[in-house]
Amino acid sequence: MVRRASSVPHLNSSGGSSADSAGTSGSRRGRAPVAGSRGRKTPSTTSTGQSQRQSSGSSSSMPRSRSLTNGMRRLSPQKGTGSSGGAGGGGGSSRNTPYFLRSRENEIGSADTLEIVASKSTGSEECSTPEDNINVVVRVRPLNDKEKRDRHGSTLQFPGNGQVILEGNDVGQKRSHNRDSVRVFTYNVVFEPGATQEDILDYSGIKRIIEMGIEGFSCTAFCYGQTGSGKTHTLTGPPDLFVGKPNPKDPRHGLIFRSFLYLFQLIKNRKDVNYVLKASFMEIYNERVIDLLNPGSARKPLAVRWSKKSGGFFVENLFTVDCEELDDLLAVLEEGMRNRAVGSHAMNDHSSRSHTILTVHILSDQQTDGGVFLSKHGKINFVDLAGSELTKKTMSEGKTLEEANNINKSLMVLGYCISSLSDSKKRTGHIPYRDSQLTKLLADSLAGNGVTLMIACVSPAHYNHAETLNTLRYASRAKRIRTKPVIKMDPREALILSLKRDIHALQMENDHLKAALNLHHQAAPNGGPVENLLELQLDRVSSGGGVSVPKVDLQRLPELDGSELAELVKLYMVENESLRQENNHLFTVRETILRDQEIVCRENERLLKKLEDVNKSNPNGNEDSEPSQKAQPNKE
Repeated sequence: MVRRASSVPHLNSSGGSSADSAGTSGSRRGRAPVAGSRGRKTPSTTSTGQSQRQSSGSSSSMPRSRSLTNGMRRLSPQKGTGSSGGAGGGGGSSRNTPYFLRSRENEIGSADTLEIVASKSTGSEECSTPEDNINVVVRVRPLNDKEKRDRHGSTLQFPGNGQVILEGNDVGQKRSHNRDSVRVFTYNVVFEPGATQEDILDYSGIKRIIEMGIEGFSCTAFCYGQTGSGKTHTLTGPPDLFVGKPNPKDPRHGLIFRSFLYLFQLIKNRKDVNYVLKASFMEIYNERVIDLLNPGSARKPLAVRWSKKSGGFFVENLFTVDCEELDDLLAVLEEGMRNRAVGSHAMNDHSSRSHTILTVHILSDQQTDGGVFLSKHGKINFVDLAGSELTKKTMSEGKTLEEANNINKSLMVLGYCISSLSDSKKRTGHIPYRDSQLTKLLADSLAGNGVTLMIACVSPAHYNHAETLNTLRYASRAKRIRTKPVIKMDPREALILSLKRDIHALQMENDHLKAALNLHHQAAPNGGPVENLLELQLDRVSSGGGVSVPKVDLQRLPELDGSELAELVKLYMVENESLRQENNHLFTVRETILRDQEIVCRENERLLKKLEDVNKSNPNGNEDSEPSQKAQPNKE
C-alpha cells in the first residue's frame, strides 16, 4: 500500500483528510484514528492486487486508473513519463486520490519543479530553475519471521496524507501517560509494508530522476536506514536473485533493474537523439574505494581526488564499461552484486558490509534547428548505503566489528552533513564533506547542482524504535536541503548556445531598428534617405548570400545625421549576421565530420569485439583447417 502526501490545504481539511477531525495536532496527543477503519483490521488493496494484512488498522484503495492530481494540473500515471516525484495521496477507501505535496518553503513542490525543468527547450546549459528540496520517501518493511516469533508489535501507523505516526517505545504504559512520545512525520510518499517493487518504481519519483538524467542533469537515488531495514532489497531485490542467471520477469527485481528497463524505453522513443551509455560500479569498504567491476585479487583501493575542472570529487582509475544494450547494463549490475562485500550478524543474514555506488553516465547528442550538435552529460547514481548498526544487537566481533565501526563513522559524517545543509544558518558555512569517502562522493548529490531522491527504509518493530526514530529524523532534515538542478554541457557547446542567444538578441534589435527606420522614411521627403545624401558604392562579396558591403568615405562620416547613421548601422548588421551564419555553417560541417569519424571508429571497435567473440567461441577453428590442407599432398 502506498500513502502519498497531499497538498498542504488538503492536510488541514477535515472533509478530505484521511485522518479524523483531530487532524495533525490531535495525532500528536495520542494515536490518531484511521479513516475508513476506526481501528478495525480490514483488507487493503495494493496496485498489483489484493492482499490481506494488518497495518495498524489502516485501510485504503489505490486504483491505477485515477489521475495523479494537485490544484494546478492532472497527470496520468499510465503515460510514458510515469508518476512524478513527490506524488502523494489521501487515505481512506473512498478518498484515496493521489496528490503532490507542495514544498513548505516554495510555492512549487518537488514534482512541479522537476516537470518544469524537464520541459525546458533543448539547448540550455543552465536552466533558470528555482531551487528545489530533496525528494524524500519512506518505505516500511513488513515484520520478519524472527520479529513475529518474538511477538514484536508494530510501532508505526499510517493515517494517510504522506504521514507516518511513530508511537512511544514503552508500550506498557497507559495511553494517558504516553502521549508525549507519539511523533508524526510527513514526507512526499510513504510506502506501507504491503507495497510492491513496482509501486516503488511508479510512485517514488525515480522515473522523473531517469527522465532528467537523459536531459543532462546529475541525478542520485540513495537508500538510507538501519541494518536489515530493506535498503538493498529496495534497490536490487533479494540476494538469491543474482545466483546464476537472473530471471528478467521476476517480480522481486529492485529499483535499479526496473530503472534500466525504463531508461532504455525512453531512449528507444527518442530517435532524434544519439545516446552513449557508460557505467561504473564501486563500493566503499572500510573507508577504501574498491572497483567492483575490476576488483583484482588484492582488491587494491582507488584514490578519491578533487577535480578543479568539474568542481567535485572523482575516483581515479575507476573502470567504466560501454553499454550499448540493456544486457550490458544488467551485466554490470550482476557483476557488481557478486563482488560486493556481504556478511551476516544477529540482525541480518545478508548484511551489506559496504556502501555501493552504481553510476550510469548518459552522453547525448542532438541537432538543433540551427544545425548545431549539442552534447549533454547526464548521470544517474544508485547508492546503496550500508545500514547503521548497534553492536549490542548485531553481536558483531572481530572483522565484523571493524566493518561496523567504519560504517557507523561514515554514516555519522553523512548525518553531520545533512544536519548542516538542512540548517539555513549553517548551510553557507563549512560542511565536513572531506571527513569520509562517502560524503566526498555524495557532496554534489546533497547540495550541488543535481536532483536527489532519498528512500528512507525503516523497520516497524518496537524492538527497533530508536533506529526508526533516527532514520525518520534524518529523512525530515534531508527534506529541507535545497538543490538547484543544472544541465551539464560541453564548454564549447555552452559557448555556442551563448552566441546563439547573442545572435537572437541582435536580430531582435535589428527588427526594432527596421521598425524605427520605416517610421522615419514615412516622415522623410521623397528622394530616399542615405543613398541621395551619400555616394555609397555597393560591391558584391562572394559570401554565397550575395550580401552588399557599403564603402563609405570616412571623411564625410561626421557629416551624417542620425537617420543616415541608423541606415548605415542597419547595413553593417545585415553583413554581420551573414558572416555569423557562414561561420556557424562551417562549424556545423566540421562537427558533423568529426562525429561521423567517431561513429565509424565506434563501429570498428564493435566489429572487432564481435570478431574476438567469434574467435573465442571457436578457438580451434584455424587449427582444424590447416591439417586438412597439409593432408592433400600425402593422398596424391
